[in-house]
Amino acid sequence: MPLTDEDAALLAISTFCEPPLSQDQEAAKTSIQSILHGEGADPFVDIHELFGLYNILYFRSLLLPQVEVLWSPRLTLCAGICELTKDNEGKYRRIRLKLSEPLLKFRPREDTVDTLLHEAIHAYFFITTSWHHSRGDDGTGHGLGFQLLADSINSHGSYAITVYHTFHDEVDSYRTHVWQCDGPCRQTPPYFGLVKRSMNRAPGKSDTWWDKHQNDCGGTYVKIAEPEPTKQQLKNLSLKARAGRQKNKLDSWVAPTAKSASGVEKACVIQSPSIPSAKSIKEGRNLTLGDHGGLKRRLDLFSETSSVTQYVDRESALLEDHPSAVKRPRHDIDERSTQVECPICGLTVAEENINEHLDELHSS
Repeated sequence: MPLTDEDAALLAISTFCEPPLSQDQEAAKTSIQSILHGEGADPFVDIHELFGLYNILYFRSLLLPQVEVLWSPRLTLCAGICELTKDNEGKYRRIRLKLSEPLLKFRPREDTVDTLLHEAIHAYFFITTSWHHSRGDDGTGHGLGFQLLADSINSHGSYAITVYHTFHDEVDSYRTHVWQCDGPCRQTPPYFGLVKRSMNRAPGKSDTWWDKHQNDCGGTYVKIAEPEPTKQQLKNLSLKARAGRQKNKLDSWVAPTAKSASGVEKACVIQSPSIPSAKSIKEGRNLTLGDHGGLKRRLDLFSETSSVTQYVDRESALLEDHPSAVKRPRHDIDERSTQVECPICGLTVAEENINEHLDELHSS
């Protein structure tokens, strides 16, 4: 009959709580003290070295070589995890201990050490209880045996091993993919219809709560937030997809809506040297000509007594004074050059200038 978690915990406790320690344990304890509290101690610990020393001091030298210790760049829901993996015979008899690089890299060193010990306790129970620890007496693996061993190690080495080690602020900072339900549950605490994840996996049938949600709410989840793509992801986009992400550059040419002195709302102020369209004249817009030759004039297109004919006459006079404001005639363009359409913005560009056009306007 395999040992229980409590039996295995008592066996481990008896090796370091009842003096004297063995010679190997004393050497491991001295090395740990030097690493963590010695003069010039490195704030970034070598988890592999520490794990080997803790294996000797607290876990009866049973963890190596069965347990593999590594940093995980993708683990963002908790600080660490201890999982069973297959050995060369295809049986789940090897153990992988992962520490979360995203969550722990900005935390104090003590959090890394405590998390390492927490997961090492799980690994110890896997080995000593013939792989029954994962079910445990409470379904989580943090039953009486775990608490006995964790409390004894805390007292012996002044650690702070806890039952749970999730750092909520850090975990939430990586949940950048967000979905909102459009059904009644969006008004219900504590989640208010929100699902936040670190991976781009939409809520669906694979979630254990999905069927209950469909029966109780029946709403549809719509994605409302996601992280900005990386440079590499943008580079991998097609030209069409990249063009669709560009902001409308015309917005910077249009000023907000304003009201004239007579109270008539004027649609906008167009800051462009081009001649206004008939539509803009009829709507009574204000036109600002560009600064040509250092002179900047503003035309009030409509007043109580003005007309379209009067406006055109006034504008013609201005254009005679400032010929640089007139668009270049078509015959000035070298007709011998082949014109091509930009695949991103649709502008017509001379073929020999298309590469320069793409570099200047669409390289980002």
